[in-house]
Amino acid sequence: MDEKITTWIREVRHYNPRLHLVSRSMEKDLEGQAGDTLDLLEQVNEPEIADLGTGSGFLAILYKTLHPESRVWMIERSQKKGIFLRHIIDLLDFNDMELIDSDPNTQATGPFPAVMARSFSPRETLAGTVLGIVSRPGRFYYFSTGDSPLIDHSLFGLIERSSRECRGYRLNLEAYEITSR
Repeated sequence: MDEKITTWIREVRHYNPRLHLVSRSMEKDLEGQAGDTLDLLEQVNEPEIADLGTGSGFLAILYKTLHPESRVWMIERSQKKGIFLRHIIDLLDFNDMELIDSDPNTQATGPFPAVMARSFSPRETLAGTVLGIVSRPGRFYYFSTGDSPLIDHSLFGLIERSSRECRGYRLNLEAYEITSR
């Protein structure tokens, strides 16, 4: 595994007891979950992308490691997670990576040509939140587990859905084209 990802995992484990960056079950197998996600994330290749609800930085850090030349924005409304994310950006010496520490539902953010998210909650607000920050036309990549339903919205056109059977769960990647009508 890449040294930057290994460093990020070490830092998540160090700060998780205080900041609740990831669930305890996820913390136990961060290496495995990162490896599983990297396999699907290789299908995404955007020069500029935002990670909506970045949390611990899971998608953003993996993406930036795969595509060091890309520009990545991490959107996270939690101030304590924001402090951690700034620490990670500095520690890993990532260029063209920026934290936006605000709630995109209450403060204008973007627009971004591409957006990605993982297990966004609440799911009912996902489409509206994405439409508030993505360019049109634009793209949205959604990572979920299990049998999650596709996004049912007239402006979201499914391009492709990929799934991967992992250790005890199924990981999905949905790629959508966002249109203006």
